[in-house]
Amino acid sequence: MNIELNKKYFKKLDQELKLIPITYNFAFKKIFRSNLDILRDFLKVVIPLDITDDCRIKLMDGELPKENKNEKKKIVDIYVILDGKIYVDIEVNRSKFENVLERNVKYKNKLSSMIPKTGEDVKVLKEKSLYQLNLNAYPKEEITDDIVVLYGLKSKKIYSSNEYMIIKGLEKHRELYYSGIKEEDVIWLTALTSKNFSELYKIISQVLPEEKLKRFMEGAVGMSKDEFVLHEWNKELFDDLVKYNEIEDAKKEGKSLGITEGIKKRNIEIAKNMLNMKMSIEDISKATGLTIAEIQRL
Repeated sequence: MNIELNKKYFKKLDQELKLIPITYNFAFKKIFRSNLDILRDFLKVVIPLDITDDCRIKLMDGELPKENKNEKKKIVDIYVILDGKIYVDIEVNRSKFENVLERNVKYKNKLSSMIPKTGEDVKVLKEKSLYQLNLNAYPKEEITDDIVVLYGLKSKKIYSSNEYMIIKGLEKHRELYYSGIKEEDVIWLTALTSKNFSELYKIISQVLPEEKLKRFMEGAVGMSKDEFVLHEWNKELFDDLVKYNEIEDAKKEGKSLGITEGIKKRNIEIAKNMLNMKMSIEDISKATGLTIAEIQRL
């Protein structure tokens, strides 16, 4: 793919193509699975990890049990091993974190149970560590940054020193970035929230050298053109629409007016996204319930 690394190029591209949110499951995987060295740079800074810049990194998805891969509403984002002993499960959570917390804890425990090998020496096992990195993309997430470990309430003791759940609120880090706090981890996490190619290029160019920057931006452009990713993203938009279109239930609860106004706002937002995807006005009208005249005014 032939792209130019300059502001003018990406400003023009923004008029022609919509950036699929990097926090979308398939988009995140498409970029980082194809650029494991960039993923290693990201993990080293964001978790952070005490690793060298060139340590080995390997995808572990192929070693996961089949039921883990296809668990309903639990598609594995990325699972890797670094330096032969550091296991990292990356979960991009687009729902409120408290709603997926229990599920993610159980999933981390599943991964933990798979690490020991039959007959493995305890000393070797102690050298291994497991991190579950939760990248929370829910807009109103309250947690900015946290680390969860196995902790005794009475003894005040940490019982496991090699298993961690790392929690990062992406929108909170975006707020930090735009308030002037531009540490490397904040830059990385804010990049994931980019609204368009120009913003992504401006932010990510602060942490990536030119060769890696070119590959990363090519990945972002490529996945935004990918028919499969576009199809799945449109499906998610429709799913969101269904979720917000529970008007009849809202009426029964006496919340008709407020909910209806909220739904219309959401439908307008979805319609704008669909327009950016070059969908026909007629199809958008059928999907959202907005009139053709309302859509033409957007």
